Amino acid sequence: MKKILMIAVAAIFIPWGSVNSSATLHAGSVRVTDSISTIRRRYTIINKSLAKYRTVKKELSGFSAEGGELAAYFDGKAVMKIATINQGETGRSFEDFYYWDEKLIFVFRKQDTYDKPYSGKVARTTENRFYFSDGKLIRWIDENGKQVAPGGGEYQKKQNEYLRASGRFVAGSRSQKTTIEAFADNP
Repeated sequence: MKKILMIAVAAIFIPWGSVNSSATLHAGSVRVTDSISTIRRRYTIINKSLAKYRTVKKELSGFSAEGGELAAYFDGKAVMKIATINQGETGRSFEDFYYWDEKLIFVFRKQDTYDKPYSGKVARTTENRFYFSDGKLIRWIDENGKQVAPGGGEYQKKQNEYLRASGRFVAGSRSQKTTIEAFADNP
């Protein structure tokens, strides 16, 4: 009888433990899905409020071959959005960083590729979406509209790349300098 009771108790508690741990780990979990919904609501709120935010503009140096610009949108002292444009001989990129409670929540990246160097005629456009929660990349939607599996080397690389760039842009947008310089190890 004791053995049956122990098995019954284990059967009740073991599934709950595995459900909770998988919700934390898997990008398709209920917890991540709720986070994505919250991020999307905040994205909408931020974009609807852009006109009321204070805007700070900076030049970007060393981030691309042909230069770039940054616009930071502040609600009081809090950065809400940073929009960057980087120019190159073969195209241009646009990256929008969104923040809530001083934390990065979303990055939208659009890359236009020209048909010939310096032509300005866009031959191809790609878009990527990066969702963040608590300093971690929780979902990446690539240029094909597909979710990139978490845990791979490229996934971690993108997480680190965007967190690092975000920190650089936030600090630069708050500084008195008119130009934000790239990291020494940027090409």
